[in-house]
Amino acid sequence: MTTRYYDKITNPLYVLSDSSGTDGKYEIVDGMQRLAWNNYSSTNRREVRTPGRNVQNGNNDIWWNCTATAASLLSANDELTLLSRLSEAVKGHNFNLAVTAAEGKKTVSMVTSAVSSIGGAILDLKKGRFDSAARRFGVKPRTSRLSEKDIAGRWLELQYGWLPLLGDVYEASKAYEAITNGPRKSRLSVSITRKGVKDTSVSPANWTCECTVDERWRLIYEMSETMSAPRSLGLVDPLTVAWELIPYSFVVDWFIPVGSYLENLNTIPTLRGRFMTIKVRNVQGSAVRVSNPLIDWVKYPTSFHSSKYFTRVVSTSLSVPKPGFETLPDAMSPSRIWNALALVVQRIR
Repeated sequence: MTTRYYDKITNPLYVLSDSSGTDGKYEIVDGMQRLAWNNYSSTNRREVRTPGRNVQNGNNDIWWNCTATAASLLSANDELTLLSRLSEAVKGHNFNLAVTAAEGKKTVSMVTSAVSSIGGAILDLKKGRFDSAARRFGVKPRTSRLSEKDIAGRWLELQYGWLPLLGDVYEASKAYEAITNGPRKSRLSVSITRKGVKDTSVSPANWTCECTVDERWRLIYEMSETMSAPRSLGLVDPLTVAWELIPYSFVVDWFIPVGSYLENLNTIPTLRGRFMTIKVRNVQGSAVRVSNPLIDWVKYPTSFHSSKYFTRVVSTSLSVPKPGFETLPDAMSPSRIWNALALVVQRIR
């Protein structure tokens, strides 16, 4: 553990460098000797201060130490997203045969209806029955008003019928390739990044501060055992199948990612090997205003700070965090807004 700092209340520069970790060259993982992965953490902070003056203190400089720590941007739901990316990387696909089979009846009905409409329309066109062909595709005569419900139905059929079907066909081909060819990598890496602005906790309390935060989580997995085909295809995951069959469960997933949680709960705890979780957070901001109305300031004291936090945690298993509520911007993307409007139109008209 090393710590270096330079700080006095009247100094314009504050520097802190702090690090700690474990040492080791080799370790045993699942009965095999491998190069060691060691825990490590470090904090590097730099702060530049400018003194202020107020009426009560005349021309005397006032130095305040502003310690700011911006809260994390990444949440438990972001961690679920990271684990889902790891699960897909391990399997080599995102195909769930059990869910596809359970929804097969609806898919067959949708395809059969579409084939019937297209086939009937082609026959009508050959016979010159243009009105009949148009009606098969839901197009009504010009004298009638265009139905919002018909438009909403077609939109929902596209979003939750045809697009998922095409996605399943593509993922099924990837699953076949992954299972027949076997694992091609023994070490996998996935990551997630967020950038934004966060309010900070500051000291003393009558300073105000806002920070820009750049945060990245990276997860490295070195596998010791290949995932079995039944588990890779979701054949031993009844909870996910049951959730997908519940009407409008996808709407709940917009706000609380239950489906992602159940899928990870079936996959992540069974992975064997070792994991390295790396978290990097960069924070920059300025404390430029004092909120005490009882003091008449001639010149405000200011403080600019820049911090970098790094942690590396090594483990032989991962836990799946419980999902939380998504923030409104994340929950309601433009496509979901259109889907929600279509659902409302279908229900009320």
